[in-house]
Amino acid sequence: MKDKNFKRHMAYEALVLMGLLALLTFITRLWPILLLIILGIFVAALRLLFLSNTRVEQLEPILSLPEPGPPQQPKPQDLESMAMHLIQMRITQILEGRYPNVRWVWENPRAREDIMAGNKVYILLNRAGGYRRGQVLIRNLQVFDVLFEQPEQKSESAPPPPAPPKPPVQEPEHQDDQDDIPEDYGLIAFQWVEANIVRLNERCNEAIGQGEESCMIPAEELPAIDSWPEICKELEHNDLPGAYCTDGGIKIEFEQ
Repeated sequence: MKDKNFKRHMAYEALVLMGLLALLTFITRLWPILLLIILGIFVAALRLLFLSNTRVEQLEPILSLPEPGPPQQPKPQDLESMAMHLIQMRITQILEGRYPNVRWVWENPRAREDIMAGNKVYILLNRAGGYRRGQVLIRNLQVFDVLFEQPEQKSESAPPPPAPPKPPVQEPEHQDDQDDIPEDYGLIAFQWVEANIVRLNERCNEAIGQGEESCMIPAEELPAIDSWPEICKELEHNDLPGAYCTDGGIKIEFEQ
């Protein structure tokens, strides 16, 4: 576009220049040159006229949008979702018309399947004037009403059942005086000596080493006093023959 304007400008300038030359040759009466100039002016005028002719540029055709295809048929899942949305909106509308602050949820998480199968569906209520449960009446996927179930009346507190009678405590039968069974002090003496013989031997050896003539077993270390005579006998069987009973315990005298 700029090149075309430049050529047009140059042709215009050439035409003006030739006009001035023609005027100059006419004044000077140079007729041959004037004829040539007139011919040049004619050619320059045609050129300028040709360049001045504006051509309409052809625009590239815009690609047309594809024709819309046939409308897609909605899927059954989409229809069910739309129906469930409308059902929930209708239930909310009915409940809020009675209790503006009501809240509700489906009792069965699979309420959608129950509705499509035509089964009874229930909702759990909150802030509904004491009602806790309601049945939704649906026909042909349209909600007609919500029936509230009467709240269960609290039964009067029944007195606690009487405690079952305690079985009579059977008192232990008083047994007849049992015969006194004498305690086996010999067994007690045998067990005590067997458990302490090593310690007694060490004590006796220590006393002999210190030049003492006897060794005393205090009563605090001995069992029942009635078993002392039997302990003396057991000590004699264990190579401690000089044992005898005293008020403070059992004394063992060493043989000289």
